[in-house]
Amino acid sequence: MKKLKVKICGVKTKHSIVASKNADFLGFVFYPKSPRFIKIEKAKYLVNYFQPNQKKVGLFVDSDINVIKYISEELKLDYIQLHGKENLDKISYLKNNINNIKIIKSIGIDLNVNLEKLRRYEAVCDMILFDTKYNENAMPGGNGFSFDWSILKNIKMKNEWMLAGGINEKNIKLALKKTKAPILDLSSSLEYKKGYKSPSKIKRFMKLIRAINNYA
Repeated sequence: MKKLKVKICGVKTKHSIVASKNADFLGFVFYPKSPRFIKIEKAKYLVNYFQPNQKKVGLFVDSDINVIKYISEELKLDYIQLHGKENLDKISYLKNNINNIKIIKSIGIDLNVNLEKLRRYEAVCDMILFDTKYNENAMPGGNGFSFDWSILKNIKMKNEWMLAGGINEKNIKLALKKTKAPILDLSSSLEYKKGYKSPSKIKRFMKLIRAINNYA
């Protein structure tokens, strides 16, 4: 079994980043309406506390192409994570016009999803993130709600993929059993209040991940 990887999304402080030193991916949220929103000036300071092998991810929601390009290049992001209604043309443009960038596309999952229709994204994205589908009035991601993981029971993807949506210490084993996800994406379950990560919760969760990887 491959090592289970972890992405922690919405880091905003030095302490949360230091506590996340064993995470594989760390994400900044550049969506102004999110409680996890961070300005580029602060993100520039915080990247100094990333581990050399950690992947820098920037999350955007239907942002202007030039804004995404500017932030990606200023921070030397490894990945951009698209959480809006970005179409294939926009994704392809970003992929072809930002040096060395990789793209994660978030896909909202509910009981009506047609997974085969989603495969068109595989051709232009490096990774797919399966998250709980949100309604128009909800925040796109980081809401702490799970979907029916059995929907992904027999999913076969060309590339690595991520599972998000309400994953926590209590349900992680069930999530892995039902989906065999190679990467978990966490946000709200690691917070002490909305938008602010708890270093102690992060450390506890990463200890659990280490135990799972050692057991595997």
